[in-house]
Amino acid sequence: MIAYLLGILCVASLPDLTWAWGIWVAISASALYPPLRSVSLPFSLGILIAAGYGEWQLYHRYDQSPQTLTLAVEVVSLPERRAYGYRLMLEPLDEETLPVAVRRIRLISAGYYRHDQHFASGDRLQVRLRVKPPTGLSNPGSADRERWYLSRGIDARGTVTAVVSRLPSASGWSSGRADLSSFLAGTFRPETAATLQALLTGNRSGVSESQWQWLRVTGTAHLFVVSGLHVAVAGAFGWWLGRGMMLLPALVGLSMARWHWVPSIVALLVAASYAGLSGWGIPVQRAWLMLAVFMAGNLWLQPISGWQRWRLALVAVLTLQPLAILETGTWLSFGAVALILWYVQQRTVSSVKTALSSWLGIQWVLFIGMLPLMASGFNQLSLLSIPVNLLLVPLVSIAIWVLPVLLALASMGGNIGFLAIALVEAGTSLVWSFLAWSAEVPGLHVPVSAPEGWALLCVALGVSGLLLPMPVPYRLLALPLLLPVLSPASLPPAGHFRAHLFDVGQGQALLVETAEGALLYDTGPGYGGGGAAFGYTVQPWLERRGIDRLKTLIISHADSDHSGGESFLRVRMKVENFYAGEPEHHVGATRCKAQYWQSGSVRFRFLPAFAQDADVSANNRSCVLEIETDQCRLLVTGDLDVSGEYRLLSAGYRHKPTWLIAGHHGSRDSTSSALLELLAPEQVLISAGRFNRFGHPHEEVIDRLAVHHIPWKTTSHSGALEMVADSKQCLLRSYREQQKRYWTAG
Repeated sequence: MIAYLLGILCVASLPDLTWAWGIWVAISASALYPPLRSVSLPFSLGILIAAGYGEWQLYHRYDQSPQTLTLAVEVVSLPERRAYGYRLMLEPLDEETLPVAVRRIRLISAGYYRHDQHFASGDRLQVRLRVKPPTGLSNPGSADRERWYLSRGIDARGTVTAVVSRLPSASGWSSGRADLSSFLAGTFRPETAATLQALLTGNRSGVSESQWQWLRVTGTAHLFVVSGLHVAVAGAFGWWLGRGMMLLPALVGLSMARWHWVPSIVALLVAASYAGLSGWGIPVQRAWLMLAVFMAGNLWLQPISGWQRWRLALVAVLTLQPLAILETGTWLSFGAVALILWYVQQRTVSSVKTALSSWLGIQWVLFIGMLPLMASGFNQLSLLSIPVNLLLVPLVSIAIWVLPVLLALASMGGNIGFLAIALVEAGTSLVWSFLAWSAEVPGLHVPVSAPEGWALLCVALGVSGLLLPMPVPYRLLALPLLLPVLSPASLPPAGHFRAHLFDVGQGQALLVETAEGALLYDTGPGYGGGGAAFGYTVQPWLERRGIDRLKTLIISHADSDHSGGESFLRVRMKVENFYAGEPEHHVGATRCKAQYWQSGSVRFRFLPAFAQDADVSANNRSCVLEIETDQCRLLVTGDLDVSGEYRLLSAGYRHKPTWLIAGHHGSRDSTSSALLELLAPEQVLISAGRFNRFGHPHEEVIDRLAVHHIPWKTTSHSGALEMVADSKQCLLRSYREQQKRYWTAG
């Protein structure tokens, strides 16, 4: 099994599938040597399965330039209503007149940026759709959106610009989900309806950001998304239902020996029904498949141990979904089941315990056993997760059994319906109040930086020592091995800096780390509906680095593509010094006038192009920042245009930058020939969104760079750009090139 899984992992680590077929040929040939056959055959089979899966997924992916088409589509999932409009999952209907690249598409994730339509799952639409490849922003610490698209069979992204016609959905399973969601929204208060929709239909769009934060802090996010726990609870309900179905014939004297399979089949059907109701997403498919494998031994009355079923389930899941081997959720699910199996196995050997002590023991084992995954995948340790899960897991499990009855009573109206609604409302409100209170308990939730390799190894050894079946005093000797998980992330030495120009789309965000702390220049774009890119582009890396305080925050100017994440940042991080080009738009900010300071022996300097009282545009009020070491220099000009650049040059600025971040995202009104000629930067970096409507970086800017023989990179194609300034070199690294995988689009 291990060799087979390593074959799957090998393919998931390759930059191109061409390598996979070469490796497959070499490994298959090694099977001719008998001593290697037992390893090489399963390894080559894993490569074959994973590479075949990858080729099939890539075959469907749209990889052409964006184009606008008129398409007949069907809404195949519950539409997510958001502040800006709708997020729709669309399945194109066969049209022979469409280009081949479009006919291959299976699913399109599309936005509709208005509220003048009401969509439902199963609707058939004729739409004007701008379709583009399923690209994603590429940043360290952030989710790999392109892998997510590929694994879910989403072959294109798009924007619905017009709905030509709409045929409402007919009755069916998809319309049943929509009807249930509408019933919940129309019957309960918004908070309760959003909670029930998340539990029953898998639609989590109504859960607020503050509620998600409570769930993250308390380690209970798995309770409010349809996960393995919910599928297992539904399966348990089906099992007992099946046992009840067998009881009635037995009471009248019929032999049930040949009907032993009824409980297992009913359990799988009930779990599948619940999974289908929740949208049958990839994590739910994994959970149901795991349940099916565990039930298989009961169906055929085979003496298969729990560990054998666990291994079979893991192989089955990764065979059908090879990219799941890279998903933290996969290892959380299988890790939790493995820990429970281990605990049950130990319990059978040791003395018999009460149900309460067993439940306490399971929660403790899960907390200890999940420490490495929680630290590396979620950057937190939460002692709260033990008591909170201890209480809420049984409550949520019971709720899944009871909710169908309560919802049926609620739909009846009258006093009975009123009481059922009141009971559900009160229970939901009580749970959220408890989570809000728990999240505020001091000292029981510890954010940590992502452990380095050596620290993660120490933690894994410590966890293994704590879980070994030995006397408690001996187990406690392993506790010191857990301490490295609390170690802070390493900072650059004095006189060095490390900077990240994040891939935030059409906007800008630059993080600079020195030996004394972090500086953030701009926060990325904000969106019309109130969202911001900061939360899923910059914040994940700050969390992985354990940065919860900024030494300096600079907002170049007030345009939303530079300041859109400020409100998001200010409620999550402490800021010591705050500067802005337009301080009147930012509470607590100071104007970035000419000044010089040091941080970690790295020199920082503001270079105002215009006087403070000058009547200039917002772009020309941008903070111009120079960052310098003995070896390297970084110059950031914000959205300064040509006139501002001329003023900067006429004031005598002639320092040659190692890296120049192009003004205004590569607009033709910035990064002038004069600036390039007089400063002669070694490299130019451009922060711009792929397929942006402004055409940045502009062809004129690219031509200027070519004339001056200056190499350049843009975040839209290279992902986040990392600049490392140390005593030996000034190094530029592209995250997309470093993390190149076969599914990387472009």
